[in-house]
Amino acid sequence: MSFLKQIFAGKSEPSERQIARAIKQVTQQHGEAANRVGAMERLAEWKTPDAAAALLRRFTIQVPQASMDHEEKQYAVRLLVQMGHVAVEPILQYLRTEPEVTWPVRALRELLPAGEYSQAILDTLNQLAGQYTRWPEAKKVLLEHAPDDSFTQVKETMVRFLEDEDDDVCIAAVDYLARNGEEDVRELLLETFLSAEARPRVRGRILDHFVDREWPVKGFRKKVEEVLQMPFYLTAKGSVKRRVL
Repeated sequence: MSFLKQIFAGKSEPSERQIARAIKQVTQQHGEAANRVGAMERLAEWKTPDAAAALLRRFTIQVPQASMDHEEKQYAVRLLVQMGHVAVEPILQYLRTEPEVTWPVRALRELLPAGEYSQAILDTLNQLAGQYTRWPEAKKVLLEHAPDDSFTQVKETMVRFLEDEDDDVCIAAVDYLARNGEEDVRELLLETFLSAEARPRVRGRILDHFVDREWPVKGFRKKVEEVLQMPFYLTAKGSVKRRVL
């Protein structure tokens, strides 16, 4: 942008130095709230991908005052939404690489139409499925934000996460499938239950869903009976029940 265009436009693209300075202020855990918020607002006003990426850094820290931290992160979400579509790609990149994704996902949901949002979450999950990450909690949060009304498109991806080595990630996939699936999911979860010999939390969550959905273990009764433990038991009809201890 030429100098004259900058004047008539009323603003210019931020320099790398300006972005770096804003990031430093945004990520000061023990700094003044006014400095962090002021830097966040400057970044939002610039409305460039680099500025959006810098604003997202606010989610990588937590300030000592919990209520203030919550309010600032809520405000950061609003600012990202105000930036518009320019913030979408930086958010998607953030979701693929950072551990704290709860707040950016909220911004993405407001920025994109329902169909595009569902596809964006699905694409991100497909990239993360089977991939090692130091932050499995990010996978868990994304799985929890997968829309139920996109079950048909999301199902195959969820199945891949049943083999994730992190129990919380696997359980998030179990919850989604059990909440939305029927007979095909019933059999799949039984197979997952039997293969989860060293994962009592996974087995327990699957059995909880069988109790709630009143699903029978038809086709797997003998194998399930061999490994079923208290407080769960099978009825004569092959349904899973939970004893009150």
